[in-house]
Amino acid sequence: MPRWTDPAPCEDDEQLFECPECGTRVCTTESPVECDCGAQMRNLSVPRPE
Repeated sequence: MPRWTDPAPCEDDEQLFECPECGTRVCTTESPVECDCGAQMRNLSVPRPE
């Protein structure tokens, strides 16, 4: 399974998003975020419910 590198740590006002289709990660203040491949990116900065 390929491994992707994380971007540099996000700024305080940015959140980390990951694409479930291709694995691309990006830090941004925008929401929702669409990946270049067209998939909706997941917010990894928000804790998942248990």
